[in-house]
Amino acid sequence: MGRVFAMSGAEVENSSNLILDTCFLFGKGVYVLFDSGATHSFVSFLCVENHGLLMFDLGCELVVSCSAFEQVLTSSICVGCPIEVAGHKSKVNLVCLPLKGLDVILGMDWLSDNHALIDCGCQKVVFQKPEGIEMSTSREVLQDLKSGVVCFVVMEKEQKQSIDE
Repeated sequence: MGRVFAMSGAEVENSSNLILDTCFLFGKGVYVLFDSGATHSFVSFLCVENHGLLMFDLGCELVVSCSAFEQVLTSSICVGCPIEVAGHKSKVNLVCLPLKGLDVILGMDWLSDNHALIDCGCQKVVFQKPEGIEMSTSREVLQDLKSGVVCFVVMEKEQKQSIDE
């Protein structure tokens, strides 16, 4: 049996410093808690029922602990659910729980997979840009030049290597 951690809707209601937002799951609005203390991401059975989500058997039982209730056993999951958060689209596996007051909890699995940061000061989720230089196509560069943008072009010349025997 695996062990995972999550917050409940009751805990959310009693705290003013949590990051909550309305996001889109399968294109439908859902109430989401972003929880860096949750090891996994979760969906309420009510949300599964209301939105007609497909549940699958995990093949094992997970023990979910949170302070509002001692422990809950679950073996159901919704796999590869498309979710949109602040314009960022991704997919998430959601463990099914009897949550009250919340539709979805996005935990560390989703936060780390999406390079998302919880900005506590602004109370929002921020997505990091991928590391490295963003490449532009020649068409994009030409459009930028036409609109007056100053562009710098970096070109790499391939060197031919010869093998001397």
